[in-house]
Amino acid sequence: MKDLKSLRENSIRIQSTVIVCWPQYGEKEEAIDMSDIKSKFNGAFCVNNSTICYVIDHEVFVTPYTREAMHVIRDAGLVEKHFIVPFSNWDYPKNEETRWFCLRKAAIESYYLDCENDAIKWSKEHGIGELSEESMKRCFRIPRGGVPVKHPYYETIIYPICNEQCLDSVAVSRLGRFCSNNGRVVFVYRDGHTYVTKGYWILDELRHAGYKESDLFVPFSNGETIMDSELATLWKKLQK
Repeated sequence: MKDLKSLRENSIRIQSTVIVCWPQYGEKEEAIDMSDIKSKFNGAFCVNNSTICYVIDHEVFVTPYTREAMHVIRDAGLVEKHFIVPFSNWDYPKNEETRWFCLRKAAIESYYLDCENDAIKWSKEHGIGELSEESMKRCFRIPRGGVPVKHPYYETIIYPICNEQCLDSVAVSRLGRFCSNNGRVVFVYRDGHTYVTKGYWILDELRHAGYKESDLFVPFSNGETIMDSELATLWKKLQK
């Protein structure tokens, strides 16, 4: 998304009136009149609940919040004002439901990519280096949706150590950290993702790359069994 043209292409254009559905109220429908917004707020934008409404050439557009979208809007000189932002309170456009949710999905993916890039930038600035490609192939990445496991006494889901959607202060404090237990090593890589390995072979490389030992939960080190068959196969294939 490099300019206003591409921003428009990734937005919902609103005529004078738009029909929205409210899923939290049993799909109740409502007509929202945007006529006054067109005339009063040309050249302005408003943000609410990760949704942007902006007015250009007396046309109203709505798009999910992304870092790229905000760069384009600010570079275009739009001014922030306060007015209604359709589709920002769980409502969605009745006639463009599928497209809207596709835009939402793409925006969420951009948050993960932004977080990853922010983590890499921070890591570069703080001396957290890369591991070899061969070493990374011997590591298991904890997916963002987590890994369902069965412990001898309970079942649970193991999630990544960091919030992979936003590089907050907690995530920053865990970048470049590792911990070992019972023949397993967990570490938060420079991109913010959580990896686990079998054996202690990686410890010297981690230290050499600037990683520091910390008190972290070490997945699969206390008798847990991975319940998802595909993830279990990936873990089983890893070299020790």
